[in-house]
Amino acid sequence: MAQASHPLLFVVGSSRGAVTDTQLVSRTIEGDSDAATAIWDRYIVLVRTVLRRALGAQDVDDISQEVFLGVYRSLSSLREGSSLRSFIIGVALHYAGTELRRRRARSWLRLTPTGSLSDVDMAAYDDPEGRSALRRLYAILDRLDTRARLSFVLRYMEGMELNDISEALGISLATTKRQLARASSRVFACVERDAALSEYVRGLDPAKRKDPSS
Repeated sequence: MAQASHPLLFVVGSSRGAVTDTQLVSRTIEGDSDAATAIWDRYIVLVRTVLRRALGAQDVDDISQEVFLGVYRSLSSLREGSSLRSFIIGVALHYAGTELRRRRARSWLRLTPTGSLSDVDMAAYDDPEGRSALRRLYAILDRLDTRARLSFVLRYMEGMELNDISEALGISLATTKRQLARASSRVFACVERDAALSEYVRGLDPAKRKDPSS
């Protein structure tokens, strides 16, 4: 099934080795440390990417380690080893959601200097316009509730299909569509009101933004 039925804001590719996920899961459950390391090697980039896009750069390395510890602890509950990728994304989203709620609590209690939920590592982006656009995009995402933010990130920044988002978030497909429709409508409306940000993402097809359910 072809991707790109919606605008992708940032896309990262991935590759896999010859050993299947099912084999890695089975061996890790049996106590094979090499298999556990192989799972880390295969999915650490994905986990860091999901966390960075959901949270910004702050604490990504520490939270990534927590995610994999959570994966290893609960791996025996995975019924199908072939679903490892979705399983890991789900665990990463759980930790991302927990961190977002923790940050909101800290900001309410004035325990952070700025209260911002998106301490993005702008130094990683060479394009000044890109850094500025990304900063403003994350400021918009900060206004969404946790689940809406994560669904938007998975759809428009990770390019995931709706069924995969539904599975990762542990909600029905219908709920995923409703949440994504509300989130995307709000985000893209804010983008259109920001002339500089709108100009930066002008290459995205505006017509495709109107129907996140396809």
